[in-house]
Amino acid sequence: MTTRAQLTQERSRLRREELLTAAISLFAEGGARAVTHRAVARRAGLPPATTTYYFASIDELLRDALREHITRWRSTLAALAGLETPPETVDLDSVAPTFEAVFAARGPEAVAVELSIYLASTHDPALREEAGEALRDLEGLIALWLSILGLTDTSRAAPTVLTLIVGTAMRRQARLYTEAEEAAQLDWAIRGLVAAELAGPEEVAQIVSEKLNP
Repeated sequence: MTTRAQLTQERSRLRREELLTAAISLFAEGGARAVTHRAVARRAGLPPATTTYYFASIDELLRDALREHITRWRSTLAALAGLETPPETVDLDSVAPTFEAVFAARGPEAVAVELSIYLASTHDPALREEAGEALRDLEGLIALWLSILGLTDTSRAAPTVLTLIVGTAMRRQARLYTEAEEAAQLDWAIRGLVAAELAGPEEVAQIVSEKLNP
């Protein structure tokens, strides 16, 4: 049987989550300046004084909102990393279609929010380490998929692919290319990287030397 104290505790938890969700929503629309006590309470559909009951300051509210978002993102990455994908279902031919599907599901606007949340987190000393760990989680997921593609050593390739993905995310904001073109360019870059890693540094050096110094 649920006690009155448990009901009160659950209601308090839900209200806090509503405030955090509202804060992230406002941050996505207008940055940190848009996150005020009154605006957050209004967006959450709660009385104006609710935010000050749960949070000592607007800085604490925004920090906890960003931290909650990072935590959820890391949980998603952990779930993806835990998927057991048979090697035969993953190959380089699936890279471009996969990115096209991801781009279709998460447009430039959604990516812009993720970028702004990450940058805001790195600027806050209290969140910088967690933001860095989230990026390391993504790098770990990339390393997992590269290993499925056949790379035995992903120490160089995984950080490079991460850089390619982040760079693509930034370029998508300018709409310089169509989403299909962005996916194709990312596909081309990853194919080249994987090919170079599979060939090995000596063979790559020889090819570069022969092509540049015929």
